[in-house]
Amino acid sequence: MSGTGPAANALSLADLQQAFQDYLLFGSDRFAASVRDTRKADLAALLDVYRDGYTLRLIEVLTGDFPGVMAMAGVADFDHMARAYVAAHRSHHPSVRWFGKDLADFLAGTPPFDRSPAVVEMARFEWALGEAFDSADAKPVTADAVMAVPRGAWETLSFVPLPSLRVLSFDFDVPRAWQRRDEQEAGSLHVERMEATTSWVIWRPQFISNFRSLAADEAAMLAAVIRGEAFPDLCECVVFATGEEQAPARAAGLLRGWVEEGMIGSFRH
Repeated sequence: MSGTGPAANALSLADLQQAFQDYLLFGSDRFAASVRDTRKADLAALLDVYRDGYTLRLIEVLTGDFPGVMAMAGVADFDHMARAYVAAHRSHHPSVRWFGKDLADFLAGTPPFDRSPAVVEMARFEWALGEAFDSADAKPVTADAVMAVPRGAWETLSFVPLPSLRVLSFDFDVPRAWQRRDEQEAGSLHVERMEATTSWVIWRPQFISNFRSLAADEAAMLAAVIRGEAFPDLCECVVFATGEEQAPARAAGLLRGWVEEGMIGSFRH
């Protein structure tokens, strides 16, 4: 390692790598003993290069994963938020792709960021989009396959959504605001509060993550699908909106729509 002194020889490569990680994550002094001054910079400056580079790399990852948050917060505030998150959350996963997993919870529970609920919701939405994109590939079931199910099997028929499918509820219109994220300067994206809490579904049938809002009865029925409930129980979810006689037709129509949109991966009975 360039810039290492004789003390470095006392550590194995594995020990040196562990010491370097402990320095970055915990501020341990053990690694400092393995670094020497150079003609251009002293020990403190060299160590700051390592630590600052680590922090900047994680901020770069957050910037890529949360462009909507950046569009709302602006460059300076996003940098402040990101540095606070880096200081509070260590990167445990081998891939930095998953470093931002807890950002929304961090913002929701940490002053002063908790005073911006729309930003918290944007962070949740963007992370769910990323999860959907990175989820396991699965081929959606076809409408013909569902229609071929014997009538008697519908009493026990249940459906399995794609691995990418996520349902979230928002008080702010973050999904539609997210679509405008590149149209305005950072810090100028405004997100309206909606008249009522609205559920949204996110899924990836092929190569692009899709999302749309859900009616109240549709959200209730989709939640039942995720729980693995059978078709008769799905009908119960829409009774309040349609009445008992129309519930099976409404449930069947919603189900057909989900199949045609590529939300359902399989079924069983």
